[in-house]
Amino acid sequence: MHEWRVIEDEPKDGESNMAIDRAVLTSCESGVIPPALRLYSWERPTLTVGYAQDFAKEIDVHRCRELGIQIVRRPTGGRALLHNHEVTYSFAASIPHPKFPSSLLGAYETIAEALLEGLKEIGVCGATLASGRKTDKGRRSFHSPSCLSSINHFEIEVQGAKLVGSAQRRTKGAFLQHGSILLDLDRTLLNSLFKYVTDDNRYRSMDILNNKVITLSECLGKNVTRKEVFQVLKNGFSRVLQGNWTSGPLNSFEQVRCTPNSYSMRSDDP
Repeated sequence: MHEWRVIEDEPKDGESNMAIDRAVLTSCESGVIPPALRLYSWERPTLTVGYAQDFAKEIDVHRCRELGIQIVRRPTGGRALLHNHEVTYSFAASIPHPKFPSSLLGAYETIAEALLEGLKEIGVCGATLASGRKTDKGRRSFHSPSCLSSINHFEIEVQGAKLVGSAQRRTKGAFLQHGSILLDLDRTLLNSLFKYVTDDNRYRSMDILNNKVITLSECLGKNVTRKEVFQVLKNGFSRVLQGNWTSGPLNSFEQVRCTPNSYSMRSDDP
């Protein structure tokens, strides 16, 4: 029987959240620690930036500071995402693992199936796995700093609109995938945090947010709590990844290694 862990965290600052995800990834690299599903949220609005993204070029750092929005760099790739009214999940497992295909997209698909199971339980109708990167024809040359500007393989969409965005990092011994389930979204605020080459690009980005992004409250026609979403996600993962699921805190190895480090934006950054 396969062993799995669930870690349910209280809201934390951005530096701590990213440090914990990295610690769990390192822990799973040993192949001895069972894979872990972590469910968490954020103490205050936080913008996470992909590990290779040029935040000085694409992020309006001064506006973030004015609004008290923390900026941290993720261990995963992709583009920037504002974490505010949402539930964040992360999942880490050793490579290889018998329940996961060896490829990045194979792991994406397995995790997406678990997310779909949970979303269906809470009442989301019509949620599907995206078949590939989607942009409107007129926007093929348009680049946005926002993670929500496109739908990639095995991300979750509802009627063509993005509901869950995810990113993955793979090492030789393990993978980490984390993502955001939007409960609600201040689209105007999000769009104001980025730098754009032209005003037209800013308008295009806002149009995508208005028409190609959807939140859980919009899907359901009501608000749901993070606790409710935590529960259905645990149920969805346990149905797709069957075995012995154990809830508990970080192990001692992870606790020692979850100190925030240089992935975070310092106060003297531009």
